[in-house]
Amino acid sequence: RAHEVRKTRACRLFLDLSTDLSDLRTFPPINRTHPTQQPRQKMKISAALTALFVALAANGASAQLASIESTNVFELHGSGTTNPQRFFWKVMDILEERAANPIKLTYRGVGSSTGQKDFKADQNHFGSGDIPFKEADHTTISATKPFFHIPFQLGAIGIFHSVPDSAGKKVDLDACTLAKIFSRTIKYWDHEDIKKLNPTLNIPANQAIKVATRTKGSSSTSLTSQYLNLLAGASSTECPNAWSLHATGDVNKKSGSDIAWPSDVEKVEGSSGMSNYLAKNEWAIGYVDAGHGWEKNLKEVELKNKNGKWVTSKTAEIAKAGTEVDLPPNFKNSWHEISLMNAAGDTTFPICTFSYLYIHETQLNGESARLLQAFATFVLSDEGQGMLAEFGFVKLAADTLAKSRAALNQVTWGTSTAWEFETATGKNKDGGAIAGLAGSGPNGLKVFSVKRGAWGDYERGVIKSDLEKLAARVATLEGHHDEPVPWYEDPQKQIDGALALGSLAFILGFIGTVLGGVALTRIKRSTGGKYSGNIV
Repeated sequence: RAHEVRKTRACRLFLDLSTDLSDLRTFPPINRTHPTQQPRQKMKISAALTALFVALAANGASAQLASIESTNVFELHGSGTTNPQRFFWKVMDILEERAANPIKLTYRGVGSSTGQKDFKADQNHFGSGDIPFKEADHTTISATKPFFHIPFQLGAIGIFHSVPDSAGKKVDLDACTLAKIFSRTIKYWDHEDIKKLNPTLNIPANQAIKVATRTKGSSSTSLTSQYLNLLAGASSTECPNAWSLHATGDVNKKSGSDIAWPSDVEKVEGSSGMSNYLAKNEWAIGYVDAGHGWEKNLKEVELKNKNGKWVTSKTAEIAKAGTEVDLPPNFKNSWHEISLMNAAGDTTFPICTFSYLYIHETQLNGESARLLQAFATFVLSDEGQGMLAEFGFVKLAADTLAKSRAALNQVTWGTSTAWEFETATGKNKDGGAIAGLAGSGPNGLKVFSVKRGAWGDYERGVIKSDLEKLAARVATLEGHHDEPVPWYEDPQKQIDGALALGSLAFILGFIGTVLGGVALTRIKRSTGGKYSGNIV
C-alpha cells in the first residue's frame, strides 16, 4: 500500500509538469527580447522526465521491498508439561530471531494433564506431555479430530533429597522403602528400613522426613506413582501393598497425575516449586524431572534398577529405556499402553519416559499451522535434538526419530506457504536454493536463516563460557584450601582468591547490565514499534 501511494504522488507531479509543458504551445515566438524563456522551458521538460523516472524507479524498488516486509505478526501458542519448557522457550527464541517476519511463539508450562485438557478443548495450537492420553480420551478426541503422539525426547524422573552433607552424601532407597515414605508409613529418617540400606548415614534420632509432592495434575506424579505401584503395589513380589495410595476420586486406580496424598505431605506447584522446597527445607524428599534437578544442583537418591544395580538418572543410560519398547505402528493410534518403566539392563534407569507433542492430523488453514510445522520440524531436526543434553534430556534413537519425522509429514498443514530453513551454506539442508515467499530468496518472508541472530544471545553465550571457566577456577582454588595455611606462607593463593572474587563480581554486574538491556528491548518490541498491531 505504501509503495502505491508513493507511485501515485510521483505520477501526479508528472501530470502537473506535463500540463505546464502543454502550455508551451501557446507561448509567443521566442525572440531575443525574452532571452530566459527557452531555458525555463527546457528545465520544465527535464523536471517532468526526472519525475517520471523517479516514479518508475520508486515503484520497482517499493515492489521489491514489499516482498520482504510484513505488516502482520504470526502467532503460535502451546501448553503442557513443565519438563521441556526451557528447551521449548529456547527453540522459540531462536526461531523468532532467525525470521524476517515478525512472529510470536509462546509455551505455558502447566503440567501434562492441564496441557491435555487445553488440547482437548482446542485452547492451544499444540500440546505437550510426558504421558500419553488415556485410551478413553484418545478415542473421544480422535472421533472428530484425529491427532498424533509425536515423541521428541527421552527423560527421567529423579527422586531428590535434602539430607545435610554432614549426615552423608549418598542416599540409597529402593521402591519398597520409597513407597512407604510417600505413603507416610515411614515418617523418620532413622527408620530401620532406611538404616539397613544406608548403614553409614549419620541420622539424628527421630529426624522427621518432609515429603513434597506435585499438585494440579503432573506427569512427574503419574510416572512416580506408576513406578511405586509397579514394584510395591498389590502385585509386588517383594513388598505387596507397600504402596496403597490411589488416584484422586478413584480408589481402584493406584497411579495417576493426581494422587490422594496423605494430609501431612507438602504440595508444591511445578518443577520450580519442588526444587525451591528442597533447597529451603533440610531432611526433605520429593520428585522432579532429572534435568531440572541437575540444573538446580539437587542431591539425587540412588534407585535400584531391574537388574539390582544402584543408579541415579545421571549415572544411568536413559536412552536404553527407549529401545526396550515396541511403538505403535501408526502414531495416530493410542499410546496408553506404552511404558518405559523399569526396563532391564545394568545401566538403565527405572523411571523413564518419552515426551510427546500432541498435534492434530488436519490443521486449520492459516499461518499458525505453518509456524507449528516449522517449530516441530526444528525440534526434530539434528540441531534441535543436539540441544536436548543442555537441559538434561536425551535425544531420540535414530529409528524412533525417523518415525516421528514421518508422522509429522503426515499432517495436513493447509494451503499457505511453508517456512524454509537457510543453513550456514546459504542453502537448505538438502543443498537446494532458498526460494522465499513469492521468489524473494533468503532475504524474503517465511525464511528462518541461521545467518540472522541477536546480540543478546551472543553476549549470553560469552558470559556463560566465562562463568564456566570462573567456576572451574574457583573449584581449583577451593581445592587448594582444603587444608588452610597462613596467608604469609602462601600469599599467591590469597591473591588468586581475591582476583577470582573480583572477577566474579565484575561478571555478575555485567550479566545484570546485559539482561537489563535485553529486557528493555523485549519490552519495547512488545509495546510498540513494528510488531505492535495487526496481529493474526
